[in-house]
Amino acid sequence: MLRNKLYAGVLSLLMLGVSASALAEEHTVNAKATAFDPVALKIEPGDKVRWSNMSGHNVNFEEGNIPEGAEAFASSLGDNVSKTFDKEGVYLYKCDPHFAMGMVGAIIVGEPKNMDAVEKNAKGMYKRALIKAKKVK
Repeated sequence: MLRNKLYAGVLSLLMLGVSASALAEEHTVNAKATAFDPVALKIEPGDKVRWSNMSGHNVNFEEGNIPEGAEAFASSLGDNVSKTFDKEGVYLYKCDPHFAMGMVGAIIVGEPKNMDAVEKNAKGMYKRALIKAKKVK
């Protein structure tokens, strides 16, 4: 009986020690000639997104197309890059060299709390990514 209580106590402590990062998932977005694949992702806070096959491409998250309080982020051209998303909301991003050709993407982290603001700010090609984002489950 005492042994069972001891095991239960140790198990409880171990479960408390599991960090959110251990439960986080990693998602991959591949850069194609003029498109990100997938265009839109739905992830949870703490998840990481990795962009691969980035030769000739970058990712650029600009203010106005990300949640308030989230940091704008831009990768260097050609760099495979990863980013962990902790703040809930909608994030729209682009490839600077191929933006005019429609190379945009969207990430919804948790609840899309800033959807109204992003819809208001989304112009041109960003609207395409927003339409795709609304369809992602």
